Amino acid sequence: MRDAPPRRYIRVGRVFCATGPTVPRDGQTVEEIGAVADGEVIDDAVVQVVGTRIGAVGPAHRITIPSGAEVIDLPGTTLLPGLVDAHVHMMIRQRETFTDLCRTHDDSQLLVRSAAHARQMRDAGVTTARDCGSRGTFLQALRDGIADRLLPGPRLLVCGPPITSTGGHLWSCGGEVDTADEARTLSRRLIRDGVDFIKVMATGGRMTPGTNVGRAQFSEAELRAIVDDAHRLGRPVAAHVLGTEGMAHAVRAGVDTLEHGNWLDEDGHAVAFDEGLAREMAARGCYRNMATQPSRVLAERPKSTPLGANERRDMADHQERWHWFRRGLELGIPSFFSTDAIFGQWENACPDLAWLTIFVAERGGIPVPLALRMVTSVASAALGLGHEIGTVAPGRIADLLVVRGDPVSDPRALRDVVAVFQSGERTV
Repeated sequence: MRDAPPRRYIRVGRVFCATGPTVPRDGQTVEEIGAVADGEVIDDAVVQVVGTRIGAVGPAHRITIPSGAEVIDLPGTTLLPGLVDAHVHMMIRQRETFTDLCRTHDDSQLLVRSAAHARQMRDAGVTTARDCGSRGTFLQALRDGIADRLLPGPRLLVCGPPITSTGGHLWSCGGEVDTADEARTLSRRLIRDGVDFIKVMATGGRMTPGTNVGRAQFSEAELRAIVDDAHRLGRPVAAHVLGTEGMAHAVRAGVDTLEHGNWLDEDGHAVAFDEGLAREMAARGCYRNMATQPSRVLAERPKSTPLGANERRDMADHQERWHWFRRGLELGIPSFFSTDAIFGQWENACPDLAWLTIFVAERGGIPVPLALRMVTSVASAALGLGHEIGTVAPGRIADLLVVRGDPVSDPRALRDVVAVFQSGERTV
């Protein structure tokens, strides 16, 4: 007879379940869907963990705790789903370029620093992360080591080298192709070698000199060849896109997530928002992931503190991006955000996703409950994991974050991590 899975009970001041709506429907406003939904917040709560999964969640007076059971009592705290950072680059740090890094570091060096970054993310409450581009496939070893509990870190999804055109964005990672057949072959090889998803660079990028951020790197037909083969083999496709032209090609080719999606014109300088394309994205269910690095200076500045002239210019640039992010959401695009994490803004720590969430809620025009869903339930659904993680609900994997205070009323509470649980085990 097999032993029964261990049961433990986590008692907290409040649970945020992240079960509220995520996209406006039937004339709803962002404010309406951004409010706390019925049953989404439970005060004086207990979460029962059975083995690796959540067994029950509810008010303490409704959950019977057996005599002698393991109880983790965390008063004055809020429990929420573990955070999901769906666009990171595990191997790179501030003030580095991919081109130089790939020239000066071998895979073992990149693996060691990536492992250090993984621990920092876990300690900040990130329990799932998706790496959106590395040199080669060395990150699969880190992914598997974390899954086998040999190393600390979040659950990792990896793509290896992004598929790009010759000389295109992140060409130094090794994924250059020039035809649909070459792209299809590379996609198949990456899947053979064990990647979790395919990443394609549909436009140029600012970190790669000589590329055009406003113009498409692949035709719609070339992208469709990649998408069709990846989907045939059971892998989703994420597309890096900054310009509206590349966004249109990627959406119509059937990609699953648009990374960045900045709606730039062909010159790559001004916004060229296309409402028709936005509605098409909504109809297709294509996710937009606003992957953007948080500005430490702006994020840490209290909202009540006056900004200097340079900070006001930076803030205006950021808020224009979030204006169009919100506009797409209003039109029905399933939307969330991630850090595009390039490590090192905070020494020996990675609170980037918490600070980005704070910034979006305080300065980006997104209500706090909705911002919290975007880094939990929405991001997990975009990764195809919404049935397993991202909400505090019976049957879900017990990936949980506990913070001191109440992030629903003050998102800055996300910075005060008390505990992290991964598959039911307390790891922080």
